Amino acid sequence: MTNPATPLVLARKWRPRTFDDMVGQHSVVQALRHALRSGRLHQAYLLTGTRGVGKTTLARLMAKGLNCDSGPTDVPCGQCSACLGIEQGRFADLLEVDAATNTRVEEMRELLENTQYLPVSGRFKIYLIDEVHMLSRSAFNAMLKTLEEPPPHIQFILATTDPQKVPITVLSRCLQFSLRPLSPNLIIERLHHVLLQESLSFEEAALTLLAEAAQGSLRDALSLLDQALAYGAGQVSLDTVRDMLGTIEQGSLLPLLQALAQHDLDTLLSLADEMADHSLSFDLALQKLAVLFHDLALLQAAPHAPALQDSARQLQPWITQWSATTLQLLYQIVVQSRRDLPYAPDERAGFRMALLRLVAFQPDTTPSLPTTTTTITIPPPPTLSHAPPANPMAIDDWPELVGRLKSSGMAYELARHVEWLGTHQHVIKLRLPQNLKHLSNYQEQLRTDLEALLDCDLRLQLEIAPTTTSVAIHEEHQQQTARAQARQSLEQDPFIQQARDVLKARLVESTLSLRNPDNDKDDPS
Repeated sequence: MTNPATPLVLARKWRPRTFDDMVGQHSVVQALRHALRSGRLHQAYLLTGTRGVGKTTLARLMAKGLNCDSGPTDVPCGQCSACLGIEQGRFADLLEVDAATNTRVEEMRELLENTQYLPVSGRFKIYLIDEVHMLSRSAFNAMLKTLEEPPPHIQFILATTDPQKVPITVLSRCLQFSLRPLSPNLIIERLHHVLLQESLSFEEAALTLLAEAAQGSLRDALSLLDQALAYGAGQVSLDTVRDMLGTIEQGSLLPLLQALAQHDLDTLLSLADEMADHSLSFDLALQKLAVLFHDLALLQAAPHAPALQDSARQLQPWITQWSATTLQLLYQIVVQSRRDLPYAPDERAGFRMALLRLVAFQPDTTPSLPTTTTTITIPPPPTLSHAPPANPMAIDDWPELVGRLKSSGMAYELARHVEWLGTHQHVIKLRLPQNLKHLSNYQEQLRTDLEALLDCDLRLQLEIAPTTTSVAIHEEHQQQTARAQARQSLEQDPFIQQARDVLKARLVESTLSLRNPDNDKDDPS
C-alpha cells in the first residue's frame, strides 16, 4: 500500500477512476459500458493496443463495475469496499497476473485451479492477465478449457500489446477490443487539464513537444511531464522540454534542406556536428526530415490537400527544387536510414551517411514540376550516372535501358531476364520465366531505379510465363555465336593445326575467353 505521505507520480495520480474520466477510446468505452448496463457479459475480453493507451485501466474499471455494491453497473460508486479495494490494489477477487514473468504452464494450472472456488467478497472473481501473448504454448493450452466454459462467477480480462502472438484458439474465445494511440491534440488537452488542476506554470508550446514525444501514449506523456517538472524546478517551459528531449523543431531543419538543395556537403556535415554538440536526437532529425519530404511531395501533388498543415507552407521556396520521383527517393532514403540507425557505429555516423546518400542520389540539375505526358522518354542522365549524356530515347529500346542499370544489383538481374512487352500510360509490361520467379522479389527496386533513371512515375506489370525472350538470352546467343566463330577461326589457324598434328593437341572449348571490345577501349595495352 502506498504511504499517504508519498506523493504519487502524475501517471498514477491522474489514472481514470470512472469510465467518464477515460481519454479517447470512445467506441471501446461505450461497448463495455453497454455490456455492464445490459448484463450481456462475455466470458473473456481481450484488450489490445500499444503501451499506455488504457488497457489495464479499462480492465480495472470493468472489475469495479462488476463488483460494485450497486452493480453490475457502468457507474461504479467508488466508495464501497469493492471499489476502494480495487483502487488500492488489495481486492482479493481481482487476480492480476503479469504473463511476462509467469509464463510456465505449472503457474497457469495453479492459477486456474482456483476458478472452482467462489469469490471471497465480490460478485465475480476476475482474472486480469497482462501481456498475455508472453505465455508459453503449454500455458495457453491449459487456459483453453476454462476460457471455453468458465464458471459463472469467473471473468477473464486479457491485455496485450501484440495480439498476433496470441493463438487463434484463444482469440476465438474472446471478445476483442482494439485501443488506438491517442492523438496529439487529446494528449495536449489532458496535460493542460492536469497542469491547471495542479496549479503549475507551463508554456503551451512545451505541451506540444511532450505530446509528440509520447507517440500516442497518455501514460508516457504524464511520465514525461513529471520529468519536465523535475528539470524545470516545477515549471514546464519550452526551452527546458526541448533540452530534455533533444527535440528538433521542423523549422530548424530548413537550413539542412537548403544545403541539400545546393549539394553543399560541407554545410550539411557542419550542421550535423552542431546537432551533436547540442545533444539533439538524430533519430528525431531523420523523422522530421521525412516529414519535410512528405510535405513537399504533397505540396507538389495536391497543394490544397486537407492533410497539409500550416507549417508546410514554409516549404514553398523548395517546391520546384526536386521532381516528384526524386522526392520519393529522398523520402525512402531518410526512412530507411532511420531504420538502420541502431546498426550504425554511432548515431552521428548513421546520420552523416544518410546525408551522403541524400546528396549522392539526387540529380545535380533542378527539374521543374512534373507534367503529364503520353510518351515516356529518357531525359539526359544526371552527372552521377555512368552513362554518357545522350539525347532523349524512347523507352521501347529496352536493351539500351537495361545497360544503364548495371549498377542496380539484383534489380539489374531482373531487368536482364525479363521480356519487354510494351508500355502504356506509364505502365511497363514485362514477362519473367517461371524458373526465375524468385527475381520478382526485386520488382519494387527495379521500379524505383527506373523512375530515378527516367525521371517520371512508373508502374511495372509483371507476369510469369514458362519461357520468355530477354536481354540475358540475347546476350547468351551472341556469346554462343562469338564462341563458335572463335572456335572455327582457331581450328583453321595454321599454328593450331600444326600443334594438333605434331603434338596430338586438342582444343578445349571451355578455355576460350571472349574479349569485351568496350574494355579494349580503356586498356592502353
